[in-house]
Amino acid sequence: MELLIPGLILVALMVYASTRIKRVAAEAFEAETIETAEFSIEKPEGFLNVIRPHDGLALEAYSKDFGSADAADFKAARAEIRIYRNRSLKYAAGAIREAAKVTSETTEVIDGRKYVVFEAEMVERGIGFREIYKLAESGGNVVELKFIVLETLPEAISAGVDAMLSSFTVK
Repeated sequence: MELLIPGLILVALMVYASTRIKRVAAEAFEAETIETAEFSIEKPEGFLNVIRPHDGLALEAYSKDFGSADAADFKAARAEIRIYRNRSLKYAAGAIREAAKVTSETTEVIDGRKYVVFEAEMVERGIGFREIYKLAESGGNVVELKFIVLETLPEAISAGVDAMLSSFTVK
């Protein structure tokens, strides 16, 4: 009997903590606007914004979902934003052309600012990926959004990538 009450209290605390952790984890994958001094982007539901991105990244995010079959070890989509200090758009675009297997290149103008968008192909451990880059120059720096997505994506993830890509603006 003496152990029953402390045991029940312990179980109740564990249930409370577990429920709280699940709720916080679910909230992390909700849609949000990420705004910094250099850029703004809408992160859709189903993507997680890493609080402490790897060195050199201004933003790191990835989809909740993984690939299937041979690609089960890979996130379906990953996004990174890098800021290249003291670089021109021409220089950064040239570096992508040299380093990636570019399949398409387009330019667009949003609020008077020129953006360059590249699509490229890559293979990692025998799995095909698409890389999508969107770059713009601001104040002598280049801000680069880069997606790495599986060649075959579920529609919901593809829509999320498109939403992030179209919402990305450089200040």
